[in-house]
Amino acid sequence: MTPADTPLSCVQSADSETDYDGLSEQQIDLICQSLYQNGWVVVEKLLSDTLVQQLRADILRLDNEQQFRKAGIGRDQAFVLRDDIRTDRICWLEGEAPVQARFMAILEQLMTVVNRRLYLGMNHFEAMYAIYEPGQFYKKHLDSFRGQRNRIMTLVFYLNPDWNSDDGGQFLLYPEVGEQGQNISDALQLSDTPVAQVEPEAGTVAAFLSEEFPHEVITAQATRYSIAVWFRIRDGAPV
Repeated sequence: MTPADTPLSCVQSADSETDYDGLSEQQIDLICQSLYQNGWVVVEKLLSDTLVQQLRADILRLDNEQQFRKAGIGRDQAFVLRDDIRTDRICWLEGEAPVQARFMAILEQLMTVVNRRLYLGMNHFEAMYAIYEPGQFYKKHLDSFRGQRNRIMTLVFYLNPDWNSDDGGQFLLYPEVGEQGQNISDALQLSDTPVAQVEPEAGTVAAFLSEEFPHEVITAQATRYSIAVWFRIRDGAPV
């Protein structure tokens, strides 16, 4: 991970093999502490090799079954395809496959504990597989805008063993936008210097507050697999 001055407290490594039936108390403590202090965290080796292999096999199965579609921006009637902004393919997780159900149990566990400790009011989540082929990217963007209170926390899990820097596809996280994030143009132009550059190596997760941190995926030079997750507040639910 670069740059060299990235706060060490934001970058953690899980030393032991993760049991895919749940995260350890130590792993959850690392995530909650860094989110509270900095608003973001990267944890290496969060997912076990076994779970990563099974999730990767699930992506390949769904892709072979032609379940992926071209990604766009916006939701529902606001959805548009913008090849100048985003060129990956996506498939939503429904929890029907056993490995998806196990992964979603981890998400439920994590969301529950983060809510209890940080009082974020999140009450459901959505998860999406993403495939970036060579030459594909996702330009700098925010997942949610201040005051919307829909996507609260973003997590990106990586499923790429033996990834190296020449393969591209790094995840760039930019500084917190704060109050200036209310305007999309201002938010995306605040800084071109990332606070973190993350290699999409198998087992790594990047987590951050959705309203606060612009981010992007630089052009991949090899096929790149990931899972994007959003912890949300359901429309109409009390905060």
